[in-house]
Amino acid sequence: MNIRLCNINDKENWIRLNRAFMAYELSDEEFWNSADAISDEQFGAVFEEALNSSELITMMIIEEEKETVGFANLMTIFSVWAHGKALILDDLFLLEGCRGKGLGRKALEYIENYAKENGYKRLQFQSEFSNPAAYDFYTKLGYKSEDMHFFVRYFSS
Repeated sequence: MNIRLCNINDKENWIRLNRAFMAYELSDEEFWNSADAISDEQFGAVFEEALNSSELITMMIIEEEKETVGFANLMTIFSVWAHGKALILDDLFLLEGCRGKGLGRKALEYIENYAKENGYKRLQFQSEFSNPAAYDFYTKLGYKSEDMHFFVRYFSS
């Protein structure tokens, strides 16, 4: 297994995996944007913008046997509660056939080490109630769940 920061050559795989992730997660089309409504050009523009915003956004690729099988999208915020930088894990996704092999655990360990080595005070993320497998995975690794409301409003471009 190899985990590394994204580079421009990862664009097609990142788009492919994000489409697979959105298809996997999409349960309430009124709430989440549909992957079908987003063109490869739009996905590519988001990828390049994120890649060029490395002080705020970090993207990682997960490979197994030279095949790209997953990704992680992370964001940096300043948190008064953490007294410094916090890293938000926005998305962590592995193709279905790669789950249950310890890759997710290794990916999360890599992200934790990345956060520590880069001066982050906290790693945080959210998981939907509709994804009990994610809840089981994260709690098994020692993360604690907090009940919070997640509010969102999308703006058209």
